[in-house]
Amino acid sequence: MKLNRAESIEKINDLASNKIPFLMISDFEGEKSMIWPLDNVNPDKVKYWMNGISNHVISETQNSQITLQKFPISFEEYQQAFEFVKTNILLGNSFLTNLTCATKIDLNIDLQEVFERSEARYKVLLNDEFICFSPEIFVQINESGKISSFPMKGTIDANIPHAESIILSDKKEFYEHTTIVDLIRNDISKVANKVWVEKFRYIDKIQTSDKKELLQVSSQVSGLLTEDWKQKLGDIIFSLLPAGSISGAPKDKTLEIIAEAEKYTYFSQFGELCNKRGFYTGICGIFSGKTFDSGVMIRFIEKTGNGLVYKSGGGITAHSIVENEYQEMIQKIYVPIV
Repeated sequence: MKLNRAESIEKINDLASNKIPFLMISDFEGEKSMIWPLDNVNPDKVKYWMNGISNHVISETQNSQITLQKFPISFEEYQQAFEFVKTNILLGNSFLTNLTCATKIDLNIDLQEVFERSEARYKVLLNDEFICFSPEIFVQINESGKISSFPMKGTIDANIPHAESIILSDKKEFYEHTTIVDLIRNDISKVANKVWVEKFRYIDKIQTSDKKELLQVSSQVSGLLTEDWKQKLGDIIFSLLPAGSISGAPKDKTLEIIAEAEKYTYFSQFGELCNKRGFYTGICGIFSGKTFDSGVMIRFIEKTGNGLVYKSGGGITAHSIVENEYQEMIQKIYVPIV
């Protein structure tokens, strides 16, 4: 059963206060969530892998070659959305807007095999409706109440000569990343007493199914929560939604721009019209009874009434070039199976 924001906050507060481990999945806007005590998660309907904690034993699968075909929207269609975003940025309505879209794909394996064979920090397969295999942390909270977020902004093909120095010296990428780090720092300051940037712009390596390696730029922003953080964990989580790294800054106005620019118009496998991101770029998380660990649901495949779509995108700034952003959106369509 999907819960609204108020119901979700109340349920999480209750479970965490009583130190009951649970799994949660929330959509992008925090409007619809699903929350289960871990003892009640049905592995026939929900499979998860959260940093090594899982309810599914991986079976032996054939190591067949993965074939993923992409059928992206036209450059002209993407450009129309891009120009709308760029105009708002130049008018001062946003400094950074995350623009995403859905790409039709063909995949020669089913979603369960993707779940079993993909390598990612966070994986969720829900009712065979969608799968997420995300490398990006949303927030982690340790036993002492230290909260940390790890925004990811900046991607480059590792095979490009001097790729690491190129991505780290790119002015557009630096501005985009700095903007998100500042946004995350402001978000965490809503719930934490002391906030600081623990690491700034370090490199993660990601393997893709087509034998490529991507470099991803991340940072770590941390803060200290009060001792009673478990009693208000729901309030903490939902005050941080939507995640800053996949929305933009300033957040409220940027969300209005996203709602106007993104045209998700397709039918789900159940015949429902989808015109929003839905659970894509929402969050998934697990409370152990002592700590909380969660991821941003990027790298996302969803079943529709007309096959599979892969949702991807990137951050747009005043320095963005439409051709580069279009190619980045396509480049991010991959399955992390080696």
